Amino acid sequence: MYKGMQHVIVIAGTSDARQIIEGLARKGIRVTATVATDFGGSLIETGGGVSVLDGRLCAGEMARLVEETGAKCVVDASHPYAAEASSNAISACRLANVPYYRFERACTLSQDKNIIWAGDFHKAAQKADEFDGNVFLTVGSNNIEVFARTIRNSKKRLFARVLPQSEVILRCEQAGLDASSIIAAKGPFSPEMNIEMLKHCKAAVMVAKDSGAQGGTPQKLLACADVGIPVIMVRRPELEYTNKTGSIDELLEAVVRTASLKGGG
Repeated sequence: MYKGMQHVIVIAGTSDARQIIEGLARKGIRVTATVATDFGGSLIETGGGVSVLDGRLCAGEMARLVEETGAKCVVDASHPYAAEASSNAISACRLANVPYYRFERACTLSQDKNIIWAGDFHKAAQKADEFDGNVFLTVGSNNIEVFARTIRNSKKRLFARVLPQSEVILRCEQAGLDASSIIAAKGPFSPEMNIEMLKHCKAAVMVAKDSGAQGGTPQKLLACADVGIPVIMVRRPELEYTNKTGSIDELLEAVVRTASLKGGG
């Protein structure tokens, strides 16, 4: 059915990726989307030339996927903090000799006076430990152990808002958190919802990632300003991206142009 359609691989798992995949499909391009989690896969509607491959891929596996599918290029629409996925994609494109495109959502304005910037998750945990009150963590579960290990009396002081998935909750429990300190909920969260959670946790500080508007960062900043507490913001990993853009339309135009070139696919 899809014979003759040009093929593109999209590293997905975000709302940005979903929009990009839908845009490519509308333009008649077949897409293989790779996701690292079930949640990432649930964001994508399959069919119509769109398929999903579940599981993390190393650079060699990604390069083989490019060769097997005849993909014209790889679009990296992974989360801003998925540095390993991006690094593997960049290496895979070099191995397979195809173009790499990166979609990067806009950053938070750094001049916000309510933000305390931290270079990485370890430094963020250290800064959070400097506060005497409770810590409201909104960075997901992948680095939960860093905060549980670093923050004094973390079993009483650390509150984590995470996705309501069994493996995520288990990760929090293994780090020492229990039901009273785990808020399992899926966003988006309005400023008002954030405010109520901050009050419920009696938070003295919030820890967040610079995930942009799509990740609810503006709503978090508004809530913390209303409550009168600072936000420890973890900076994004620094990678040397090529062909990077923050415009989905611009990205689609470049990918369609690449997919239209002769020789492959």
